[in-house]
Order: sequence, then structure tokens, then C-alpha cells
Amino acid sequence: MSQENNWVQFEKVQNEVAKLINLPDPLFNHQASPTKPMDAKAIADLGLEQIYKNRPIKIMARDGKQLFAYQYDSNSDTTILLLHGILSSAYMMNRTAGLLQEATHSEIVALDFRGHGQSQGAPGDVSYINQYVDDIIDVVHSIKKEQPKQKIILAGHSMGGGVILKYAMAKEAIEVDGYLLFAPQLGANSPTLKIGPLEGEKEPFLKLHLNRVIGIKMMNSIGETKYNDLPVIFFNLPETMPVTKYSYRANESMYPADYKVGLQSVDKPLLVLVGASDEAFNASEYPKAITENSNGEVFIIDKESHNGIRHNVEAMQIIANWFNNHNLQ
Repeated sequence: MSQENNWVQFEKVQNEVAKLINLPDPLFNHQASPTKPMDAKAIADLGLEQIYKNRPIKIMARDGKQLFAYQYDSNSDTTILLLHGILSSAYMMNRTAGLLQEATHSEIVALDFRGHGQSQGAPGDVSYINQYVDDIIDVVHSIKKEQPKQKIILAGHSMGGGVILKYAMAKEAIEVDGYLLFAPQLGANSPTLKIGPLEGEKEPFLKLHLNRVIGIKMMNSIGETKYNDLPVIFFNLPETMPVTKYSYRANESMYPADYKVGLQSVDKPLLVLVGASDEAFNASEYPKAITENSNGEVFIIDKESHNGIRHNVEAMQIIANWFNNHNLQ
């Protein structure tokens, strides 16, 4: 086949892939409703109540954007950088931060990911793949610049845990002293991932534009990134909400492409906590996934939920013991 024919075939393939990418966004037939009414604990575990005192701080990222965080001061040699989950913000981590401080006596910095909460950036988007990790590097650098001998623990819930695993994989990442993950999103190929709507749901809360993801991945493989800003994850939320969808490049920035590689990259103490009644992930799959790919410790808390694991008394006691056992205070 001639070079000209090869080029024609290549263009045809590109056009077909572009059609795949440009298929319509998924629609929701009606507003999602919870499988059961939220009780007082479930409402409290959302994290809306502001119980613990803090102060606002701003940290400049390498691209000039301002990242917002709440700092919970403590006369401690350890700082826990606390990262929220998908659709959330540092505001929703107040109770988690306060309980962590009580358990560990550490300084806590609860960060808004860019495009979330009060951090600058487009909602549900980043400028390039792995920018969430670069932001964490910049925040850790800022802490170390002010307190060079400070120990740093990265703590994250759900999406925050996934970003932390990507941090562990980054060659330019600043060394930290430990990893604390609450019901982390390990990755799309992880056995902990649940597929499809929750039991009893009339409509899924989340829809993935799989055709678009596949198409954009194919384009990226040949160096074409012009579609990376298109949304691929959609949530059944009113458009008035701060974040209702995430771009391809944001989605790729949330968790490792291969959960095994992410976990194998962790070279410091790792603690993973998950509720047995986690609605988002398969809790029973965490022990095998973690212990076969890292030296991490895993605890499943009976009857606890995805959000509730952040506030669980037993979990906080486990964290306190883990801190003491690894001399992280």
C-alpha cells in the first residue's frame, strides 16, 4: 500500500474515532433519588456542620492559580494534608480534620482541589492530565519551605485517595512520611469498583461516556489532545451545583491507570480504612488489593458507610495507634 493510501486510511480512522467522541452526552431520565431516606447519621456524615475552628490560607500553584485550604493549627512536627472526594470540598472535611487532629495532635491542612470549593480553576476540569498531583506537590513544597523538618502525611477520601496514589507514582513528587486513605478510589481496573446503579436506584447517580473515553484515549495515543477538555463523567445533579461533570483530563488525573502500579509505588507506611457498608466501592475487595500490592494495613469497619468512615470513632483510634506505631507524631 502506498504512503498516500496509508494516510487516507489513517484519516478515515481518525474521522471514525472523532464520531465516537462526539456522540451525545448521556441524559438522565429523571432526578436520582436515594435508595432510602437519609437518617440523622447519614446527614451528619455529609460534613456540612462546621464544628472545629480553622483559618483560611491560600497557596499559589505553579501556574499562578490560587489554591484554597483550611488550616487547623497545632504545635506539632507533623502536618496532615487532607484531600476531599469527588464533588466535595475542604468545607465538607471540617469534622474529619478535627477528629484527625484530636487523634494525632497534628497540624491539618484541608485543601480544595482546583475547580472545587474556593480554589481557582474551572469546575470539574484541569489544564492537563495529572495537574491535581502537581498541585499537591506545590502545596507540600509550600509547607516544607516554611517548616523544613515537618513530617507530611497525605490523607484522602475517595477521589482524594486516588490522587494520592498518583502522587506516589510521580517521579518529581516530594517525599512524604505516610499515606492515610479513607475508602480510596483505587482505579478503573480495581476489583473495589462497583459497576452500574446502586440497588433500588431508578436512575444512576453517575454516568460515564465510555465511547468518548475510548475515543479520546485512542487520540491521545497518537499525540492528539484537542478533545481532552470534553466531559466524560456526568452526575445526576441540578446544573446549579458547583460541579456536575468532569472532563477527560480531570478523570484521568483522579486515580492510577493501574491500581497495582499505584499501590506498588507507595514506599512509606500506608493505612487504608473502609466501611463494610460502603455504597460506592466493594469494601470486601480492599484487603486483597492492598496487601497483595503493598505493605499497607487495611481495616474494614463494620456497618460504616462511604462518608461515615471519615468520622468513625473506631477508625480514629486505629489511626492514633498507626501514628504511634510508625512514629509519625
